[in-house]
Amino acid sequence: YAQAIKGRFTGRGIGIIDALHLIEVARSIKVMETSSAISKEDLSGLKGWFSEFLTWISTHEYGKAEMIHPNNHGTCWALQASVYADLTGNTEILDYCADRFKTSIIPLQMAEDGSLPLELARTKPYGYSIFNLDAMSTLAQVLTMAGYDLWNFKTADGKSMELGMNFL
Repeated sequence: YAQAIKGRFTGRGIGIIDALHLIEVARSIKVMETSSAISKEDLSGLKGWFSEFLTWISTHEYGKAEMIHPNNHGTCWALQASVYADLTGNTEILDYCADRFKTSIIPLQMAEDGSLPLELARTKPYGYSIFNLDAMSTLAQVLTMAGYDLWNFKTADGKSMELGMNFL
């Protein structure tokens, strides 16, 4: 479940981001679950796997470290967790991700001008800013579709998705 590098690491939390594209699989399963495109048995097995993965990224030391990572890694953890929670009906994790969006991701990652300072300080600031804002946007969309209105969320000092997009 986490990135291993032969001779260096048997696993590490920052490798969880490598599984980001599994959100597309989980979203596809959610679309198919009410159709005849997937059997009840396969649906149950896939939901079980994503439920186990969600538990792992929420409880293992690697997942916990990634969960609180202060830049795009933390955003991508919340995005993955929210998609898997939506698929598996885990409202506790959905609530946690919506709260994290409001209390950590937007207020701590975004400056008052809408920039993302931790991404701007990296080797490819424009690319990392686009990547993180894309992840934030997808997170806002997934959670809004699950019943949390995050597109219209704004911090007391005016930080919001709109501000971030305007800056970029």
